Amino acid sequence: MRTEISLSLQESTLSRATKIILYRTLIRPVVSYGVEAWMLTKKEEQALLIFERKIFRRIYGPKYENGERKSRTNRELEEMSKGENIVKWRIGQGISWLGHLERMEEDRMPQKI
Repeated sequence: MRTEISLSLQESTLSRATKIILYRTLIRPVVSYGVEAWMLTKKEEQALLIFERKIFRRIYGPKYENGERKSRTNRELEEMSKGENIVKWRIGQGISWLGHLERMEEDRMPQKI
C-alpha cells in the first residue's frame, strides 16, 4: 500500500492542488486514525511532522536555482502549507472530541470513562 501512495504522488498528471487534497482527505486520516484519543510524546509528534514533510517534498518537488536542483527546506514547506501541519490538526481534532464529550449524555460509555 505504501508503494501505491508513493507512486500516486509522483504522477505528473495530477496538479499540486489535487495532490494536497488527496493527502488531506485520504492519507492524513488513515495515518491519524483515532487521533482524538492519542497522547503523543514530542518524539512521536516529530515523527508525524517528518512524515508530512516527506509527503509535501514529493508533492512540491525540488526547486531549481541557477540550474541546480535543491531540496525544499522545512521553512519553505511550512510557508507553502500556510502553517498548517498534522500536529496542529491533531490538536484541533482532540479539542473537537472534547466538545463532543461535553455535549454527550451522562449515561453514554465515553462520558462515563
